[in-house]
Amino acid sequence: MTRFSVQAAEPDTELADVIPTLDSDVAVVKTTESDTNTATSEISEQPVTLRPQKSAIHDSSIVKEDDHSPKEVRFNFAANKDPISNELAGTSEKEQKSSERTNFLDIENGNSDQDLYLYQSESKKAPKMSTFLSRIGSYNTSLQMKKKSDGADLSTLMGVYLPCLQNIFGVILFIRMPWVVGQAGVVQGCLIIGVCCLTTFLTSVSMSAIATNGVVPAGGSYFMISRSLGPQFGGSVGIIFFLGVSFAASMYIVGAIEILLNYLVPQIGIFDDKWHNMRLYGEIMLILLACIVAVGVKLVNKLATLFLACVILSILCIYIGIFGSLGSISVCVMSETQNNLSYSYLLKVPQDNCTDYGGTVTAGLTNLLDFENFKNNIGPYYQKSGEIAPGVEVTDKDTQVYNDLATSFTILLAIFFPSVTGIMAGSNRSGDLKDAQGSIPKGTIAANLTTTIVYLVTAILCGAAATRQVLCDKYGESINGGLIMSLIAFPHPYVVVFGCLLSTVGAALQCLIGAPRLLYAIACDDVIPVLKFFSVTLSNGEPFRALIATFAIATIGCLIGNVDLVAPIITMFFLVCYSCVNLACTLQSLLQAPNWRPRFTLYHWATSLLGLIMCLTLMFISNWYYAIVALAIAGGIYKYIDFKGAEKEWGDGIRGLQLQAARYSLLAADRETLHIKNWRPQLLALLSHKETLTADNQGLLSFSRSLKHGNGLVIVGSVVPYDLIKLLDDNDVLERQRELLTQGLKEHKLSGFVQVTCEESIPKGTTTLLQTAGLGGLKPNTILMGWPEHWKSKNSYENFSRVVRCATVLRQSVLVARGTFPQRKQKLVGGTIDLWWVVHDGGMMLLIAHLIKQHKTWRKCRLRIFTVAQLEDDSVKMRNDLKKILYELRIEATVQVIEMSNKDISAYTYERTVNMAERNKMMEYMGLTKRQKKRTLSFVVESAHTPGTSAVDTALNEVEEVLNDMEGESTCGPRPDCPVPVISIDTCSSNSSLAGGEEAEPEVEQDKLTVRRSQLKTDQLLAMDTSVKLNGLVREHSSDAALVMMNMPPPVTPYVDSITDQNYVEYLDVLTEGLNRVLLVRGSGTEVVTVYS
Repeated sequence: MTRFSVQAAEPDTELADVIPTLDSDVAVVKTTESDTNTATSEISEQPVTLRPQKSAIHDSSIVKEDDHSPKEVRFNFAANKDPISNELAGTSEKEQKSSERTNFLDIENGNSDQDLYLYQSESKKAPKMSTFLSRIGSYNTSLQMKKKSDGADLSTLMGVYLPCLQNIFGVILFIRMPWVVGQAGVVQGCLIIGVCCLTTFLTSVSMSAIATNGVVPAGGSYFMISRSLGPQFGGSVGIIFFLGVSFAASMYIVGAIEILLNYLVPQIGIFDDKWHNMRLYGEIMLILLACIVAVGVKLVNKLATLFLACVILSILCIYIGIFGSLGSISVCVMSETQNNLSYSYLLKVPQDNCTDYGGTVTAGLTNLLDFENFKNNIGPYYQKSGEIAPGVEVTDKDTQVYNDLATSFTILLAIFFPSVTGIMAGSNRSGDLKDAQGSIPKGTIAANLTTTIVYLVTAILCGAAATRQVLCDKYGESINGGLIMSLIAFPHPYVVVFGCLLSTVGAALQCLIGAPRLLYAIACDDVIPVLKFFSVTLSNGEPFRALIATFAIATIGCLIGNVDLVAPIITMFFLVCYSCVNLACTLQSLLQAPNWRPRFTLYHWATSLLGLIMCLTLMFISNWYYAIVALAIAGGIYKYIDFKGAEKEWGDGIRGLQLQAARYSLLAADRETLHIKNWRPQLLALLSHKETLTADNQGLLSFSRSLKHGNGLVIVGSVVPYDLIKLLDDNDVLERQRELLTQGLKEHKLSGFVQVTCEESIPKGTTTLLQTAGLGGLKPNTILMGWPEHWKSKNSYENFSRVVRCATVLRQSVLVARGTFPQRKQKLVGGTIDLWWVVHDGGMMLLIAHLIKQHKTWRKCRLRIFTVAQLEDDSVKMRNDLKKILYELRIEATVQVIEMSNKDISAYTYERTVNMAERNKMMEYMGLTKRQKKRTLSFVVESAHTPGTSAVDTALNEVEEVLNDMEGESTCGPRPDCPVPVISIDTCSSNSSLAGGEEAEPEVEQDKLTVRRSQLKTDQLLAMDTSVKLNGLVREHSSDAALVMMNMPPPVTPYVDSITDQNYVEYLDVLTEGLNRVLLVRGSGTEVVTVYS
């Protein structure tokens, strides 16, 4: 009796956990929660009788658990996969009929699923829509396979808008905005802000389109980029984005230390050099913040609101102070004239001592209505490093305020750009948003517009409220180390100082939280194998290993110790990331993929393209060598992922672009006639259908790789001997063969395609494969196959000859490899590649020899060319002409002309021909049954290859009882002067069976048993003679060659029956007999080499 185990399913089940339950092994029975324990005990003790009626599997739905909702109880049939058959097997015929009547009544009463019985056979692969919808309704799109937290319902304001403001507003606004305006002037300062904000605005629009084109799981920006541009772009840009966020953490830390040492507690400095103090305290703060992140991430998330409040409060205090009563700031100004140029600069001296240095104490802040001051601040005031005014070098660094960094429009652009980054903060929280597709566009664009307005207004107000000299004083040295933005704030300067400090610390914490999770997401995607180490988390789910990597990278930024030097690095990394976002939207918009249906419609491919161009332009005009380094890092990671073979298929835009480019190229290539100079072998390698790759198949793949220096197409094809219709329910046979061939391509590092054809008859399947392989201008023009070692069997020689004939009709070249070819890691040291150029094949053999010599396996082999001359040919002229052709073709080779003597046909040739002819006659005229014919053919063919004996004599001796009499038996060996016995067999008996169903033996007429030597077919005799003579010459001159290449004779015409194919294969067998490694080459009749450039 069948017993079942019961397991209650969890109420929140992921789609990946639900779909596998759609199996006949499982039935789902719903019980109330109170009955679960009872049901468990009862089912485990009592037998269950099942009837073939409505299956609970395909009608069950996932119901969330509550106090009264039922739980799913899954029954795993461990005893038998077919419980119905198991039960019915133990019942009587009467009981089965009763069960059938019951089922019929169930159908009439509507108690069964028979309304959709037509689709029942595919219920495992294609469940009913009711089942599918119930599963998909409970599917959780989060990347983390766990239940969402209770806070996963953030609105647009709290989930996107305010986090973006917190990440955009940062240290640059408070400690560098006045300096940027002072150096660039109000106009160019606003232009810098406008360019940076426009770039991020266009990126925000592109990101909004991508984010609303489907569900964005937790993973945010990296998820969007990787799924839009593919694993190569996704992995490389993901690492660049990770580096940018890690360096941003160091920039915020360095900014916080600058505020701490310059404006709060400057007395804590240990070293005389302030940059050493910056590095020391920067590392200390980095360690403290990393420890906080490692221990209490929840606390950091709760403090994020406080940090954001500090930023907003500081900005409001600045605006109130500017529009209210400006504080009184006095500075010591020195005015001088040099070379008829008047200039002024600030002194770092107490105001009481200003007159002692010849300076004048003036107000550093002015009224907003002082248009004269605003007019003076409109134009640029760029200075070089070490200048106190444009073009004026510093003379006393102890008393004069000087510029410590050369400035220009592009340099200030690179420094300011990090202050507009942070637009992806909302998308990074997509897993916690109530409506990610609606919140991300609204919140991101609103935050971008808000920060743009704040920056522009602040720049204009700074130009109106302070003098040029005060604005250019980066560190407030002329105002006793005060922060300019804090001095104009209401009610007290420390409100802004402390607010700025807290905001920078909060931004650094957010970066230290976000960067490790980004690296962890990349490692979990497994597109970069070396990062697999970082895909491990602690028991609390924190990616500690990724945090260590983030700490190490942030340490580099802290050791730099200067915001102005760290900011350009961040600019490059973020611009690369933003470029890819715009590229993704551009490609998706232009390609119009069927899945590209974003809910956000206020976008256009032109705006995304403009954003892409602006990002790339900003990269190079701000710092071209940083841009090259950033792109080199991204390119190196891209090639690494591509080299390792990323197998992720995410339906990305790059894939769509490749398909569109391929379509265009195929159409263009199909319309144009291929020139000789562009001809290259496009291989169709025919491999036998085996469970594993045999040595012969491995050799063919290795040889195919040797020809890849022609940069041609490679298609590996195979015929599976099955009826395709019978594989409807089980197509694993085709998949296994495809996987086997694909694995072979990977092992040999061969770029190509796999094509598998299913046909009951291998010859027919091969014919189909030859006609259907490839597409347009990328159809194969060369067939590569191995020699049929068991060619004596009918299927083998028929298939081989059929390929050659079909290739001739399709004007395709043929390469036949016989012998053991080197494997992919094997290298030949020395040796020769011998070409036996018998007939002109369009230069095919020369081209193949040239290509394989480019490969490392054959590179050290010498090329020798042999050509055959007959008595009427001029051997010397042939040799000179051949040398001239090789020189014009730029092919280095030694040339030999072999004279073929016009000797008489040898006895061995006669014997092989007679054996072949008599075998054909025996098969054609003997009235044997199919079983006898097959046995006789096998025996005669095997005997025909016994050296030094007459195969026909041996065969006739074995069938002596059937043939009654025999004439002309030969007793001498195969010598030219020895007459070779020729026997003809004619069956005239019309009786095909005996009484009792026994098979009748044929009657043979006595007067038709003998055929004279002169009655042999001339073409068969001459063909065999050519094969024997050429084989002798090749064995004489090329017995030790690493590879022998020979012209492959055309198939025997006209085609009569399978005997014609067998004769042709035997000619080739004699031609290549006794050679170690042979490549038969048959051209298509098209010239493939030219002497012209």
